[in-house]
Amino acid sequence: MPIPPDGYVVLALAVAVLLEAVLPLPILPPAAWWGPLVPIALVPAIAGLALEVAAARALAGSGTSTRPNDAPAALVTDGVFRWSRNPFYCGILLLVAGIMIAASLDWGMIVLPFTWLALDRLVIPVEERRLERAFGQTYLDYTARTRRWI
Repeated sequence: MPIPPDGYVVLALAVAVLLEAVLPLPILPPAAWWGPLVPIALVPAIAGLALEVAAARALAGSGTSTRPNDAPAALVTDGVFRWSRNPFYCGILLLVAGIMIAASLDWGMIVLPFTWLALDRLVIPVEERRLERAFGQTYLDYTARTRRWI
Protein backbone atom coordinates (compact mmCIF):
# COMPACT_ATOMS: atom_id res chain seq x y z
CA MET A 1 0.00 0.00 0.00
CA PRO A 2 1.51 3.36 -0.97
CA ILE A 3 -0.22 5.15 1.91
CA PRO A 4 -1.16 3.33 5.12
CA PRO A 5 -4.89 3.40 5.94
CA ASP A 6 -4.43 5.82 8.83
CA GLY A 7 -2.60 8.13 6.43
CA TYR A 8 -5.81 8.73 4.51
CA VAL A 9 -7.56 9.69 7.72
CA VAL A 10 -4.77 12.08 8.75
CA LEU A 11 -4.79 13.55 5.25
CA ALA A 12 -8.56 14.08 5.45
CA LEU A 13 -8.26 15.86 8.79
CA ALA A 14 -5.42 18.04 7.50
CA VAL A 15 -7.31 18.96 4.32
CA ALA A 16 -10.47 19.74 6.31
CA VAL A 17 -8.57 21.99 8.74
CA LEU A 18 -6.70 23.73 5.90
CA LEU A 19 -9.84 24.33 3.84
CA GLU A 20 -11.71 25.51 6.93
CA ALA A 21 -8.97 28.08 7.57
CA VAL A 22 -8.84 29.27 3.95
CA LEU A 23 -12.50 29.08 2.97
CA PRO A 24 -14.82 28.46 5.92
CA LEU A 25 -18.29 27.19 5.17
CA PRO A 26 -21.29 28.34 7.22
CA ILE A 27 -22.89 24.92 7.68
CA LEU A 28 -22.23 23.82 11.27
CA PRO A 29 -22.46 26.12 14.29
CA PRO A 30 -19.12 27.34 15.68
CA ALA A 31 -17.19 24.80 17.73
CA ALA A 32 -17.17 25.10 21.49
CA TRP A 33 -16.07 22.59 24.10
CA TRP A 34 -19.60 21.95 25.26
CA GLY A 35 -21.47 23.56 22.42
CA PRO A 36 -24.55 22.12 20.74
CA LEU A 37 -22.56 19.81 18.47
CA VAL A 38 -20.64 17.92 21.14
CA PRO A 39 -23.51 15.65 22.27
CA ILE A 40 -24.33 14.95 18.62
CA ALA A 41 -20.65 14.27 17.84
CA LEU A 42 -20.32 11.83 20.73
CA VAL A 43 -22.70 9.34 19.12
CA PRO A 44 -20.59 8.49 16.03
CA ALA A 45 -17.33 8.97 17.94
CA ILE A 46 -18.26 6.49 20.68
CA ALA A 47 -19.75 4.04 18.18
CA GLY A 48 -16.59 4.23 16.09
CA LEU A 49 -14.32 3.75 19.07
CA ALA A 50 -16.40 0.78 20.22
CA LEU A 51 -16.09 -0.82 16.76
CA GLU A 52 -12.34 -0.28 16.78
CA VAL A 53 -11.95 -1.89 20.21
CA ALA A 54 -14.22 -4.82 19.34
CA ALA A 55 -12.33 -5.47 16.10
CA ALA A 56 -8.95 -5.27 17.83
CA ARG A 57 -10.09 -7.71 20.52
CA ALA A 58 -11.42 -10.16 17.94
CA LEU A 59 -8.16 -10.12 15.99
CA ALA A 60 -5.97 -10.31 19.08
CA GLY A 61 -8.10 -13.15 20.44
CA SER A 62 -7.45 -15.15 17.28
CA GLY A 63 -3.71 -14.49 17.38
CA THR A 64 -3.54 -12.34 14.27
CA SER A 65 -2.19 -8.83 13.89
CA THR A 66 -4.21 -5.63 13.84
CA ARG A 67 -1.73 -4.05 11.43
CA PRO A 68 -3.14 -3.95 7.89
CA ASN A 69 0.17 -4.76 6.15
CA ASP A 70 1.06 -7.77 8.30
CA ALA A 71 0.49 -11.26 6.97
CA PRO A 72 -2.78 -12.63 8.36
CA ALA A 73 -2.41 -15.52 10.80
CA ALA A 74 -6.14 -16.28 11.07
CA LEU A 75 -9.35 -15.41 9.29
CA VAL A 76 -11.65 -13.81 11.85
CA THR A 77 -15.32 -14.12 10.95
CA ASP A 78 -17.00 -13.77 14.34
CA GLY A 79 -17.73 -10.84 16.62
CA VAL A 80 -18.00 -7.57 14.68
CA PHE A 81 -16.53 -9.34 11.67
CA ARG A 82 -19.86 -11.16 11.30
CA TRP A 83 -21.49 -7.90 10.18
CA SER A 84 -18.64 -6.23 8.32
CA ARG A 85 -15.40 -7.36 6.75
CA ASN A 86 -13.95 -3.95 7.67
CA PRO A 87 -15.09 -2.92 11.15
CA PHE A 88 -11.81 -1.07 11.72
CA TYR A 89 -12.48 1.24 8.78
CA CYS A 90 -16.13 1.67 9.72
CA GLY A 91 -14.99 2.57 13.22
CA ILE A 92 -12.32 5.05 12.19
CA LEU A 93 -14.68 6.81 9.78
CA LEU A 94 -17.31 7.14 12.51
CA LEU A 95 -14.73 8.35 15.03
CA VAL A 96 -13.36 10.94 12.61
CA ALA A 97 -16.87 12.06 11.69
CA GLY A 98 -17.53 12.67 15.38
CA ILE A 99 -14.30 14.65 15.73
CA MET A 100 -15.10 16.73 12.67
CA ILE A 101 -18.61 17.48 13.92
CA ALA A 102 -17.35 18.40 17.40
CA ALA A 103 -14.68 20.67 15.87
CA SER A 104 -17.27 22.17 13.50
CA LEU A 105 -15.17 21.26 10.47
CA ASP A 106 -17.69 21.84 7.70
CA TRP A 107 -15.14 20.76 5.12
CA GLY A 108 -14.69 17.54 7.04
CA MET A 109 -18.19 16.48 6.12
CA ILE A 110 -17.27 17.04 2.47
CA VAL A 111 -13.83 15.39 2.69
CA LEU A 112 -14.95 12.33 4.67
CA PRO A 113 -16.77 10.60 1.77
CA PHE A 114 -13.57 10.88 -0.27
CA THR A 115 -11.68 9.24 2.58
CA TRP A 116 -14.19 6.40 2.53
CA LEU A 117 -13.74 6.14 -1.24
CA ALA A 118 -9.94 6.00 -0.92
CA LEU A 119 -10.19 3.22 1.66
CA ASP A 120 -12.76 1.35 -0.42
CA ARG A 121 -10.88 1.57 -3.72
CA LEU A 122 -7.19 1.80 -2.75
CA VAL A 123 -6.71 0.07 0.59
CA ILE A 124 -9.32 -2.66 0.99
CA PRO A 125 -8.74 -4.37 -2.40
CA VAL A 126 -5.07 -4.86 -1.47
CA GLU A 127 -6.06 -6.40 1.85
CA GLU A 128 -8.72 -8.56 0.20
CA ARG A 129 -6.20 -9.97 -2.28
CA ARG A 130 -3.85 -10.79 0.60
CA LEU A 131 -6.64 -12.54 2.51
CA GLU A 132 -7.75 -14.47 -0.57
CA ARG A 133 -4.20 -15.69 -1.15
CA ALA A 134 -3.88 -16.72 2.49
CA PHE A 135 -7.28 -18.38 2.99
CA GLY A 136 -8.58 -19.18 -0.51
CA GLN A 137 -12.12 -20.48 -0.76
CA THR A 138 -12.76 -19.99 2.95
CA TYR A 139 -12.23 -16.27 2.50
CA LEU A 140 -14.34 -16.17 -0.66
CA ASP A 141 -17.18 -17.89 1.21
CA TYR A 142 -16.85 -15.27 3.94
CA THR A 143 -17.04 -12.43 1.38
CA ALA A 144 -20.17 -13.98 -0.11
CA ARG A 145 -22.02 -13.86 3.22
CA THR A 146 -20.54 -10.71 4.84
CA ARG A 147 -20.69 -7.16 3.52
CA ARG A 148 -17.56 -5.13 2.98
CA TRP A 149 -19.12 -2.30 4.97
CA ILE A 150 -21.99 -2.35 7.45
